[in-house]
Amino acid sequence: MEKDQIDIGRDATGPASMPRRGWFAVLRRVFDHLFKQHIGLMAAGIAFYGLLAIFPAITTAVALVGLVYDPAALASESGWLLSALPQDAQVLIDDQLRKVASAESGSLGVAALISLGIALWSASNATASVIEGLNVINEEEETRSFIALRLMTIALTVAIVLGLSVAVVIVAAIPALLGVFAQSDYPQTVAMIVRWPAMFVIGIIGIATLYRHGPDRRGARWRWLTPGAVTGCTLWVLGTVLFSYYVQNFAAYNEIFGTLAGVIILLTWLWLSAFVLLLGTQIDAELEHQTMRDSTVGPDRPMGDRGAVKADTLPPGMDQPADPAVTPDELPKSPFEVDEKPIPPDEDPAGKSRQDGAKEAGRDRAGTEPQVRARR
Repeated sequence: MEKDQIDIGRDATGPASMPRRGWFAVLRRVFDHLFKQHIGLMAAGIAFYGLLAIFPAITTAVALVGLVYDPAALASESGWLLSALPQDAQVLIDDQLRKVASAESGSLGVAALISLGIALWSASNATASVIEGLNVINEEEETRSFIALRLMTIALTVAIVLGLSVAVVIVAAIPALLGVFAQSDYPQTVAMIVRWPAMFVIGIIGIATLYRHGPDRRGARWRWLTPGAVTGCTLWVLGTVLFSYYVQNFAAYNEIFGTLAGVIILLTWLWLSAFVLLLGTQIDAELEHQTMRDSTVGPDRPMGDRGAVKADTLPPGMDQPADPAVTPDELPKSPFEVDEKPIPPDEDPAGKSRQDGAKEAGRDRAGTEPQVRARR
């Protein structure tokens, strides 16, 4: 393999082995795709469905967690996590959470099951919009049937709701338990500080799981999903903190939107969350696109047989074989590429006309040459 081909990451087995030039190429394509694939517009669609789904998701979370845990305790213990949101959005979600928790009976009758099913179906629409965005970024076409896709979206929605709810309960309960059994306040103080990094790690795992199972393609290996998940989660935390600071100190949402200020702030925060979620998967997709190595799960497969467009192809300008054992014919070709084969002269009309023209010119020269000599 030539040195310049190694320098751009053609032989990288993971993001950690991607050279600097390869990372520059990846980030340049990510920046280009921010505009070419209209990621901001897709994030707006996800934010809209997310706004419609957030209250059914709260109902689903309280109903499911309420089977094994006190819904009122879940509502009160979620306050520390909601505190990261802007004040108006925090009040909006907290009020709905407490209303649902106070009305929850802790059992699932027929009416409760119907309500839960409707809430879960509505909440899964947001997950379906996320999956569609992931397919667009990975350049995949959705081939799963309506039933299979809906079952996948419902399963991911339940996993997200339950995972977040259980994480909130566990992380919030640790400081309280330490306060009861510990001899001093030091362990409780440490637990109060550690719970934020714990939620950060849980968020990374959740985002990577969504990247792996959401798009209609063979899943990528975890190491290829880590950079995008870490970037997305980090930007989400920073963006949430900065947006909250902006709303509380500079923005005038209440003066402009009045009673709708809380909804507008929540919608803007959902757009920000969707944008960084799509940005993270864009980074992962371009990393897979940069290397010839198999980045998908299972045994190594040759390019073209991996079941993932980004893993099966290379960016423009990198489609020459880096391995002497690989010939150009073995690399996947673009559907717009046309094979150029030489056409025999007798089958080429243009070539035949050129030959006929040459013969006529020769005859003309042969007929005129004696006359020229005679005049001399």
